[in-house]
Amino acid sequence: MHVFDPEILLTQETALDPYPVFARMRALDPVHWNEPTNSWYVTTYDDVARLLREESLSACPGDYTGPQREEDRPEVEEAMAFFNSWMVFSDPPHQTRLRETVAPAFPRRSAEAWAGHVRRTARELLEAVGEEETDLFDAFAAPLAVRLTCAVLGVPEEDVRLVRDWSTRLIGFLSTPTADPVRARTALRARDDLRDYLRGTVIPRLRATDDDRLIPLRGIAELDPEDALALFTQLLTGGIDPVASALATTADVLVRRDPATRAQALARPELLEAVVEEALRYDAPFHFVPRTTTVPLEVGGRTVPAGRRLVLVIASANRDEAVYEDPDAFRPGRDGPRHLSFGLGRHYCLGALLSRVVLREGVLALLERLDGTGVRPLSSVRTPAFGVTTWQRLMVAV
Repeated sequence: MHVFDPEILLTQETALDPYPVFARMRALDPVHWNEPTNSWYVTTYDDVARLLREESLSACPGDYTGPQREEDRPEVEEAMAFFNSWMVFSDPPHQTRLRETVAPAFPRRSAEAWAGHVRRTARELLEAVGEEETDLFDAFAAPLAVRLTCAVLGVPEEDVRLVRDWSTRLIGFLSTPTADPVRARTALRARDDLRDYLRGTVIPRLRATDDDRLIPLRGIAELDPEDALALFTQLLTGGIDPVASALATTADVLVRRDPATRAQALARPELLEAVVEEALRYDAPFHFVPRTTTVPLEVGGRTVPAGRRLVLVIASANRDEAVYEDPDAFRPGRDGPRHLSFGLGRHYCLGALLSRVVLREGVLALLERLDGTGVRPLSSVRTPAFGVTTWQRLMVAV
């Protein structure tokens, strides 16, 4: 009898490439109780899509502290309480109030209003790429994501590096299978620095701006200071890391694995949106959507008790062979349902439209820069992380 080994989720190999493990979970144990992480994992498309809309589930991520020394527990719990105050991890009415505060800043017309800024920034970054070995992640994908996110949130350009460092420290706490006390302390310091920065720099700037793209964010200034901090930090981290990851994934596929699609997308820019959507399906930046059961829940023939951490594995759902033909292939314009990388239901990603604009314009600028250069892929290295796609480098010779 084939049995899924729960420890395999925690290996270095899985952290670098989780998709073979997700496929085994779907085949052997699609609703999987994982003792090491104190969590249930749901891996098929139909179940994940249904549960993303399940209103009985709480968006609170649940308890994943793991074994802790008594002296570490206060800081770990303080860090967890901060992240649980984020809009994405909270329930109505708190979640509704935070979402309504900034929703006017993210309709389609506002997202498209940033297209020119993205295009100029992408071209500026790529102009600095010389005829030599280049790390496209460090030179292009990451700085484009961080500069655009900071611009959208009213962060002055001279502070981009500082703010990016704080974002990295916050995401570091979330990308481990159980809470890490060292990362908790690092995240709390970043939280405190961001609190001061928000109060002293961003909020005064939002109140004084005459930029129509930033004015809808003024509601942040009217929130309770801790609510404002939670909302701002979520928007910051949600704009930087996943967009940088998706840009790098798309660049890696088009440069290293699929030059034919690269040529087609350059010749027919209308294909860009299909390329972007397939990149988001193929390698979701965030693999997990954590929830907590509030009542016993029947899933895939199993009963998940109330009060349990339930992890919806959207990266697995996006490669479910039951709904996508040859799901491990990169195939823009493929048949099948829409990917789940932005979620569904009341927690659907607020910045989804803006993220698509950044990806579309960034990929187009990259294709234009590489056109006729005979670009040669050298190495692509992912950073091992639990539940997220992160890149260490994406080396090419131009």
